[in-house]
Amino acid sequence: MLVRMLDGPPPRILLLFLGTLTAIVLVVSACSGDTIPIGPQPPTTTTPRPTTTRDVAPLIALDSELVIDGLSEPVAIAASSELDAIFVVERTGTVTRNSDGDPSIVLDIVDRVGWDMNEQGLLGLALHPDFPDDPRGFLIYTNEDRDVVASSFTWDGSHFDPASEQVILTVPQPHKYHQGGGMLFGPQGYLWMSFGDGGGIGDPYRNGQNPETLNGTIIRIDVNFARPYAIPPSNPFVTDRKGDPRVWAYGLRNPWRFTIDGGRLVIADVGQADAEEINVVPIDGGGYNFGWPIMEGNGCFEAETCDTTGLTPPTLQVDRDQTCAIIGGPVYRGAAIPELYGQYIYGDFCTAWIRSAPLEGNTLGAITDWSQDIGRLGQISTFGVDPDGEILVATLEGALHRIIPAR
Repeated sequence: MLVRMLDGPPPRILLLFLGTLTAIVLVVSACSGDTIPIGPQPPTTTTPRPTTTRDVAPLIALDSELVIDGLSEPVAIAASSELDAIFVVERTGTVTRNSDGDPSIVLDIVDRVGWDMNEQGLLGLALHPDFPDDPRGFLIYTNEDRDVVASSFTWDGSHFDPASEQVILTVPQPHKYHQGGGMLFGPQGYLWMSFGDGGGIGDPYRNGQNPETLNGTIIRIDVNFARPYAIPPSNPFVTDRKGDPRVWAYGLRNPWRFTIDGGRLVIADVGQADAEEINVVPIDGGGYNFGWPIMEGNGCFEAETCDTTGLTPPTLQVDRDQTCAIIGGPVYRGAAIPELYGQYIYGDFCTAWIRSAPLEGNTLGAITDWSQDIGRLGQISTFGVDPDGEILVATLEGALHRIIPAR
């Protein structure tokens, strides 16, 4: 994750054609030897949110307020409107629930989480879209073997039960850096996850350009049709079999945080030497190759020229003289700051600036830097939203802040 968010063999695919059924069922050999089916095509899709900002006055000054302090290396945030609660993932292996400024630990899996470096540990959390009616919370963490595990835990009304863990998948990690750790639910109820390239300088394990591995990818799975999961039939490699059918996009270095806003996926990918990048692509496609390590940002990586055929260039490049590890946030859809509506929020781990840019179609508009307004909150580890959709910022030092209009 953070000192730069720095630093298995692919499953074989067996296609079973089932007589008169309208769908093709694809069965993938998982690491455990189990088989994973292709789920059904959902009947409806989510209507995209507006692609332009509201017609409002120029952006006002912003400020921040402290929500809670004393956390243990917070790295991910999830909110429940039904419970009016904010859940904060602490890298060391716990999840804390915060209601009205009163924090309490609601999950402790310290004994299962392994870490040597600050890119390892408990890294991500996504609540099921029907939570708490569907009581599952989904987590990404590195286990005692330092491999990345995605699991679900059941909410019992007051806590996530550690004994309820159902391991969804395990991704072997060849190195101690670049685990990724993003996790969220998107349209049609699919679960999306991000994984880093496996670590090392310059992608020595050659994962970035290999869509048959989960390292260096964004994946999309269906945790509702089957347990532990099925594969959405519209995933790009289901039919052409040129990559793992779980993979939705590849060619990423370390996509620590990403977000979905309406029909668009926004990925903040941490760079290595020259550039960080933000990628905006429509989610009705897939199979995107973002170029790492052929490219870094808009340039060829460690080469004067390179073949960029078939590669998706970044929507926005952030030069490394301005940042060390880009931290992607949400697109603001709250009500307290109407001037910020429709703006994508992002920051930097080291220099701690916070910026925004309007999400306009599949592009980003003019950038506003809020550093002088908000100040340096600390080493920004993640963004999130509270139950009202207002922006939250966590710092590795242990604080959770809310972005507010300046008084």
